Amino acid sequence: MRLLLLSAVLSSPLTIFAYPNPTQESNLDTYYDAINKRENLCNLKSPPVICQPNSSVTFAETAQRAYNFYRAFVVDGDPKTMFSLIDNVYQQHHPGYASGPQAIWSLFCNGNKIGTEKNTAWCFDASTNMSYAQYSTTDRWRWVGGCVHEHWDQGEKIPSKDKCYVLNAIAT
Repeated sequence: MRLLLLSAVLSSPLTIFAYPNPTQESNLDTYYDAINKRENLCNLKSPPVICQPNSSVTFAETAQRAYNFYRAFVVDGDPKTMFSLIDNVYQQHHPGYASGPQAIWSLFCNGNKIGTEKNTAWCFDASTNMSYAQYSTTDRWRWVGGCVHEHWDQGEKIPSKDKCYVLNAIAT
């Protein structure tokens, strides 16, 4: 029994070498992608939860929600969080796409990521109640009652940093 316990104690430090070294830049994205993979929700016919607008949601709360939406949509590939921030109207201003969260569910239910915080940008402009995500294109969303209510993605430009709401004292 003591031999078995001693063997386990002595070999446990070796198990550390079985994990990738997250300090090596080439393995870092692969390592974190593997441990942060979101579940595919495409087996569901519709989003599990959608946002219920609430007029008491503040600009600061909306800015935080906008950042959470950006993270869920662009960086994390988290459809559950993404759709929990979209209201039941979700007016689409892209030709060829219908309005409503159900119309885009099949595009995002799989949890695919679009980019990282290093190669994308985010902004919430409190003066217009709009948020932006810049990756291979730029998307713009209008927020109503703390929920994404409208979407544009043609010819959009992210505002200058001085127009972006400062979240948690860190400019994003």
